[in-house]
Amino acid sequence: MKPLRRFPLALVVPAFVPFVLAGCSLLPEPRPDPTRFYVLAGDAASAVTPGGPAVQVRAVEVAGYLRNRPMVVRRGGSEIEFREHARWGEPLEQGVSRLLSSGLRARGVNIAPVGAGAPVLSVRVLACEGVSDGAVIFRAAWELTGGASPAAGEFIASGLRWDTKSEGSLATQLGAAVLSLADEVAAAASRKP
Repeated sequence: MKPLRRFPLALVVPAFVPFVLAGCSLLPEPRPDPTRFYVLAGDAASAVTPGGPAVQVRAVEVAGYLRNRPMVVRRGGSEIEFREHARWGEPLEQGVSRLLSSGLRARGVNIAPVGAGAPVLSVRVLACEGVSDGAVIFRAAWELTGGASPAAGEFIASGLRWDTKSEGSLATQLGAAVLSLADEVAAAASRKP
């Protein structure tokens, strides 16, 4: 049996450098992340209206399937698609609460701190999604309790359409739906007993 020959390290390393460099060029180039983030937005002011009605806004509840960050598009009666590359930039319940509060203030309703004795507004969002044909579905049950004129209702947005190639337009239309809900609640909060 012959003894193994030892090669000097200075000769072995340079022989492998071309293989290592060639391997580096074979790696795929990184791709940009296609994920986009959206928030509910609309034209709403946040001024206080002296002498206007006041409500306390409880934390908004959303249906279980809406608690995920991806936007939802309905494809059929019972089929929904989570758009993984189109995500809400904040939990949907927080976005609805923020825009609803801003919309109420813009309509002359003051937002009272919790425990202030003002009527309490409870909102549960039942649907908040686009439809693959361009329709927009937004439904919410709301209730004003604790005041002289309690009120309740189920709001259903109508006449809203989105560009099915742009989730940004869906976010805009859902924001418009939340502001329409603010119209309905503000009218109820402003009614005299």
